[in-house]
Amino acid sequence: MEHHTFNKETKTCSASWPRTPQSTLCATDRLELVYDVYTNADQGHHPCASSLNLVFLHGSGMSRVVWEYYLPRLTHADPEGNYAIHKIVLIDQATHGDSGVLNRGKLGTNFNWIDGGRDALKIAAQELGGYDKRPAINVVIGHSMGGFQALVCDVLQPSLFHLLILIEPVVVTRQPSTVVPPDFPQIPENLYNSLRLKTRDSFGSESEYVRYMKNDSFFTNAHDQILQRIIDFERIQAPSLGGDGSVRTKMDQAQNLLCYMNMQSFAPFLISNVKFVDKRAIHIVGARSNWCPPENQLFLQKTLQNYHLDVISGGSHLVNIEAPDLVIEKINHHIHEFVLTSQLQSSYAPHLSLDERMVKFNQAFESFKSRVLVKSTKPKL
Repeated sequence: MEHHTFNKETKTCSASWPRTPQSTLCATDRLELVYDVYTNADQGHHPCASSLNLVFLHGSGMSRVVWEYYLPRLTHADPEGNYAIHKIVLIDQATHGDSGVLNRGKLGTNFNWIDGGRDALKIAAQELGGYDKRPAINVVIGHSMGGFQALVCDVLQPSLFHLLILIEPVVVTRQPSTVVPPDFPQIPENLYNSLRLKTRDSFGSESEYVRYMKNDSFFTNAHDQILQRIIDFERIQAPSLGGDGSVRTKMDQAQNLLCYMNMQSFAPFLISNVKFVDKRAIHIVGARSNWCPPENQLFLQKTLQNYHLDVISGGSHLVNIEAPDLVIEKINHHIHEFVLTSQLQSSYAPHLSLDERMVKFNQAFESFKSRVLVKSTKPKL
């Protein structure tokens, strides 16, 4: 991202509270969140444009840096002057990245993705808004777990985001063959073992760490620039580990595994409430993805009120890091299309005097009075 155009600030805030039981080791523990805010220093160059705010939510085992490749490639200002980006927010989930490092020693065994959605809402409500009283259009973009959380955001706070862009969101998953109580989630042993191999967090040397990340991790097929960002970001080296040359990742393997092991206990909440999401929801799917079962897409297509499917040919579940340019092209397209067809711009009147505001209220109230049912009177016989 051009530094003379966007100013970057890394911030820390308290996570949402109260949280799901057992999400912290002690009930009195309070978690923290780390996030980046990129603010457009040239917003004033687009005096008639709507402000566009973007919030990016990463998937399990990732961090906010997977989105950095996207930033200079987004359409920062519409050539026709309809909108210009005001802020971009990248968040590390409470158990991931720099947030996970801050919270080490406090994290329990119950990472509830809904809590992550509440964390995103807290940051978004604090950071987002219009620029110089111009209308703000807020967009949340989430991948996998982040896609789940983007939907949670709209369920819990339907007035905050205007457009949802869901990249391979995980909502409906394959159930284990055995039926278990909903508060006792299980995953198949072969899946657990596979996840363990893909989520190592400790290495004897720098070369072993780099070799693993490039050849054996979930990120093997990631775009070269994104993979390098992940390698550089996740690395924790000596002297913090005693100076013996060993390396570990910011993301603990146990917390990574818990992202998958807990899902069956909290997914029913979203499954039951997706029907209330009425925002335009763009569902970006990798054509060759086999992580989400077909039932996932069918459920969203059937249940979301304003659903739009967009398939990326050849894309996998990790299409956001393996084919980022195609995903960025989709994001730019859907944002542009949304702004051009949205009624949000015409619904704002920010420069009204008090008298003008009262006139507007009284007119609106008169229309509401039409809802009063007048009891009909029948003539007496």
